[in-house]
Amino acid sequence: MLIRFITSNFLSFNEEREFNMLAGSFRTHKHHVYKAGKLKILKGAALYGANGAGKSNLVKAMEFLQELVGNGRLTKSINLKKFKLNKTNQKKPVEFEIEFYYKRRIYSYGISINGISIEKEWLYLSGVDKEDTLIFEREKDKKGKQHIKLAKKYLKTQKDRLLIELMEEDLLNKEELFLGKSDSLKKITDIKNAREWITEKLFFVYPRSKFDNLGPAIIFSEAFHEFTNELLKTFDTGLNEIDIDDIEFDIFFGKEDEVFKNELIEELIDDSVKIFEFNHERLVATRQDKKYFISRAIGVHYNSKKEKVEFEISEESDGTRRLLDFMPAFNNILKSDSTYIIDEIDQSLHPTLLYTLVKKIMEEQSTKGQLIFTTHEASLLDLNIFRQDEIWFAEKDKSGASQLYSLSDFKPRYDLDIQKGYLKGRFGAIPFTADLKKLNWQKNDA
Repeated sequence: MLIRFITSNFLSFNEEREFNMLAGSFRTHKHHVYKAGKLKILKGAALYGANGAGKSNLVKAMEFLQELVGNGRLTKSINLKKFKLNKTNQKKPVEFEIEFYYKRRIYSYGISINGISIEKEWLYLSGVDKEDTLIFEREKDKKGKQHIKLAKKYLKTQKDRLLIELMEEDLLNKEELFLGKSDSLKKITDIKNAREWITEKLFFVYPRSKFDNLGPAIIFSEAFHEFTNELLKTFDTGLNEIDIDDIEFDIFFGKEDEVFKNELIEELIDDSVKIFEFNHERLVATRQDKKYFISRAIGVHYNSKKEKVEFEISEESDGTRRLLDFMPAFNNILKSDSTYIIDEIDQSLHPTLLYTLVKKIMEEQSTKGQLIFTTHEASLLDLNIFRQDEIWFAEKDKSGASQLYSLSDFKPRYDLDIQKGYLKGRFGAIPFTADLKKLNWQKNDA
């Protein structure tokens, strides 16, 4: 799980800024605290701030690092991503560092990038109350030569030492990550673990992110189907449940789809099940004996006579479909140690629905993962839902650089109305600061 993330000289971040999930000494919501070795980390965080304050840029920074690790290399220059309001920054590198807990170990991975070149790269086991343990360090000297320092336990044989020497000479290009060479460094399980967590345990959801796999997920997972319907029952959306509709090929496909239908039948000769996309929807085709069926997710509503009425998912409201987009994330947060970061969680969701949803996730005692999100929705500024150290703010200073700070930095009273204080600007990061008088609305009145 995520412990902390640090970045500098990236988009609206100038100097080094840190976001962390470290638990303070607060006694409230004790079930929000996980043990990560000798550390205590939090299960949730809400990040507030005005438009353009840097909330989304923090998310983008983390996802950029994830994509970089996933690709194993830089694909283009980083220079256009640098902080542009300080000319001296164009010569400085962009830096990222991420600390996380995985497989009972605390890892700290960092990278320094300039242009299309990796200047520095490092991976340590965090010692917390003792000195950190080196896994590897990689650095480029003034002449452009790379130097790789590896923990001695990984250099026991001549073959191990030769591989590192070859990487220093020409096997590791300046735009490639040493962490991306995990296949060549199979003995070093810590490198595999670090890459695995960053690429497979960290998830991002944006306002335009869509969960197109709802039908297949429900069809193939009875547990997920049950979870989705149980959660839907707690909301007043009009959608009572999600069901599966099985339709014969000849009924589902029209005459204009004849060629596609026949191709699908051919593919089902060798396999009785196939997932495919049709009209922007993920569907499941099956062969049962000599008949062919299309299975799809449908919404079930009840009319005034308590009779079931079926709706296509596309017919549901934007808010309901957005809620369905979140289902896999919330299911995984409850059942696995994954970290989900959602940008603008309030997009298309009614404030009451959002409040109920987040409160339900944060109140769940058995949650195993982390929920981190950005939002403008002030109703969530509620100490009945979050601890003080789970509420964060983003704000730009006079130089146009983003700052990050936690509500706990202000040490507010436990009985303080956090929502009212935020809207009055007590914690900075206020959502709207424009002077409406300057709009001259009165002069434009007809």
